[in-house]
Amino acid sequence: MRKFERACREFIDGLHTATTREEFQRVAERAAQDMDFRWFAYIAGGEGAPNVITSYPRDWIERYAEENYMDVDPVFRRGRMPGPAFLWDCRDQTAASSARERRFLDDALSVGIRAGVTVPIIAGFGRFAMLSFAADEAVPELERIVQDAKDVLQTMSVACHAHVHARFTDVSSGIETNVPLTQRERQCLAWASSGKTREETAMIMSVSDRTVRFHLDNARQKLGASTITHAVALAMRRGLLP
Repeated sequence: MRKFERACREFIDGLHTATTREEFQRVAERAAQDMDFRWFAYIAGGEGAPNVITSYPRDWIERYAEENYMDVDPVFRRGRMPGPAFLWDCRDQTAASSARERRFLDDALSVGIRAGVTVPIIAGFGRFAMLSFAADEAVPELERIVQDAKDVLQTMSVACHAHVHARFTDVSSGIETNVPLTQRERQCLAWASSGKTREETAMIMSVSDRTVRFHLDNARQKLGASTITHAVALAMRRGLLP
């Protein structure tokens, strides 16, 4: 699997110069494409909201958050448990345990996410992490490829987790640093810090209550906060609010 080995070397080399989340995302996305995948997703967590860095389509990221699909995502559930790399296919709905889980798979297919591989990472201290690579079309002999390249994928996953933890996490608090909030996320947090409710913020910003909830929840996840109040406190402490 020379292609995977080359992608692994270039990925690890690229990590040395990736000092921001955006740079890390570009390095990981290039590695995915070098292995004939379309997207990647890194997830790590424990208490509170997981830290997610991904190149998945924006409309899928928004839908995933709005529908709270993390509750029914079979890849996320399995990836939280220690074990070897595993394959998944959104077209296989035979194992779906509920109508909501089938809807999740249908929605993933609707944005082009077909199949992929996920590597669980042992994070320690009750935490978890995983690295996934996903394709928008059938990858010939994917099972054999993954079996042959499992050591390479494991090496990439461990390097990925170590880099993100070292670069973007405050080890003493377990909270991610260098958090890029969008303008809307900052605005919603700012109004929340002023004591405004979601409904009042929606009226002020001329958007729907659902949109405000979406931006607040995104900000909370990025900051690794357990509540919106916690997110406001963290954002103010880091000087992220206007």
